[in-house]
Amino acid sequence: MAKIETILGTPPTAKREYPSLDSLPDILAEERNFLVKIASTSEEIAAAQHLRFRVFHEEQNQLSSLSEGEALDCDCYDAQFRHILVIDRDWDRVVGTYRICSGALARRGRGFYSESEFDFPDLARIASATLEVGRSCVDAQYRSGTVIALLWSGIAAVWRHTHADYVIGCVSLEHTDGEIGWAIAEHLRRTGRSCREFAIKPKDAFRLPPVQKLRRVEDLLADPASLNAQLPPLFKGYLRLGATIALPPALDRAFGSIDYLVILRRSDVPERYARHFHLIE
Repeated sequence: MAKIETILGTPPTAKREYPSLDSLPDILAEERNFLVKIASTSEEIAAAQHLRFRVFHEEQNQLSSLSEGEALDCDCYDAQFRHILVIDRDWDRVVGTYRICSGALARRGRGFYSESEFDFPDLARIASATLEVGRSCVDAQYRSGTVIALLWSGIAAVWRHTHADYVIGCVSLEHTDGEIGWAIAEHLRRTGRSCREFAIKPKDAFRLPPVQKLRRVEDLLADPASLNAQLPPLFKGYLRLGATIALPPALDRAFGSIDYLVILRRSDVPERYARHFHLIE
């Protein structure tokens, strides 16, 4: 299958200027009653944070990033990110959100969020050619697939605008079952989906403890279909887009999750997806 690099003839991280996120248009896409846009007011950002609160805290019982006294999920990185929203115009309601940050914004701010969990020495070299995404969530009443597809249309619009070579971000298992975490990591390694381009490892405070029940890991690996069922839809989506995964994963005790760092290189996106998202002509 043809890849973008072959079609464009431009190698990743070639020296060139990358347009700023500051020049993004507010409106990224429209479909039926849905509007995809960049949050442009404090009220819109708060609406995204409230949706995150309902999903991450009320549904998933994550507690580490609450805004004291308010029903908002926020952290110290929110200020440097741009927030992609999907709005149901019939109800004037934010029903999906994803946050996105460029290397330039990360370096002006607190750095990439991924760097808080992972040692990624090469990130400084590719920062100007990198977008980071995260904190994705969709309202429980809108999980048919339409809203997550619209969020990815928004990410693709930003990707087209910036001409970035890489999209990175954490994708999580919403539990801390180490045997499942290690089994997935080994399955990714065996199937050639581990990242070999960069040397990346969790920071000491985020190391996933060694396997305690090796037999259970072997049993999980012996049943790939069941193991695949352990992957969240977002994780599977990244793999379909051609992403590789940095191994080993990290253990985020504060959020009660096992986190895998996704590396999605523009030139690795299969042609049919690249054309769907208009990443190529």
